[in-house]
Amino acid sequence: MPQLWPEDRREAVCAWLSANGVDPNNVPQDADLYLEPAPEGDPYTGRYLHYEVFHLNSDGRRHTDERGLSAARERRTTPLLVEPPDWWEPYRKPTRDQLLDLLAKVQELHHCNEHTGDCEHCSQRDYPDYSVPWPCPTMRILGAEVQT
Repeated sequence: MPQLWPEDRREAVCAWLSANGVDPNNVPQDADLYLEPAPEGDPYTGRYLHYEVFHLNSDGRRHTDERGLSAARERRTTPLLVEPPDWWEPYRKPTRDQLLDLLAKVQELHHCNEHTGDCEHCSQRDYPDYSVPWPCPTMRILGAEVQT
């Protein structure tokens, strides 16, 4: 989940970003924001701040993404000059592969019982008193293609 801080913590994060040369007004609320050590062989031996910013045109206006639905973003990295507040926790959105892996796990849980025609997972605890016909609501929401 993106970080939704109380006002005093939000201001502290904004001050920390500014101290590291990052304009907090250009950082989306759900931006990736994390630290990593410098790669081996890098002349800079400290840590790097990785973050996302809105992609701006030459007039300083936000570009829209390729779908035209929201503001385009770009990833940036800068040497960490000032340590974050003690309570700060890094945030990194899941990757596409991580999301697909989670989807596969959900699909593995929810499958059709060949004898009853019900969702095996949704009906397992309360069967026969409660059965959920296949495809269950979870699989319908996921848009899974099911075999009948």
